[in-house]
Amino acid sequence: MGIDHDPGAELRALPDGASVASAVPAHVMTESIARARIETTARQAIFEHPHLEASDVADVLRSRDSNRHSPASRLRERGDVVGYEIGGRYLYPSFQFDTATAKVRPVVAEINQLLNAKHDPWGVSSWWISPSGWLPDGRSPADLAPEGGQDDRIRAIAHDLLAD
Repeated sequence: MGIDHDPGAELRALPDGASVASAVPAHVMTESIARARIETTARQAIFEHPHLEASDVADVLRSRDSNRHSPASRLRERGDVVGYEIGGRYLYPSFQFDTATAKVRPVVAEINQLLNAKHDPWGVSSWWISPSGWLPDGRSPADLAPEGGQDDRIRAIAHDLLAD
């Protein structure tokens, strides 16, 4: 099966001296810039929260695996935890892990699966750390996860998101 359309053909066909901006409608440029700003702001907010590297996850889980990256990688690939690659290494928001039990918080794994963290780690992470209208004082689902006894509340917030 071949490619019927050359996505760069329109750009190469521009007359000499014409800018790429002249080939892109203004509303598309404006929407793209706005989307990029929103994504940048969301990512900045995500990084205001503590994160673990893969080897730290292995420590929290008290893993005896000789490959210190394997436990986190397996959890990420299953979609149990949010993990995203930055500069060749994966980072994992720390609220997902319960150091006392040396496990992923069960409600976190459940909701990460439900929201498809494997395929949208940035979006799911943003949902976890964003203040929820369901919660007072600008609290987020990530604030509830470590408290315990809040699993049903977290589920309700996630199901409300999916209902929209």
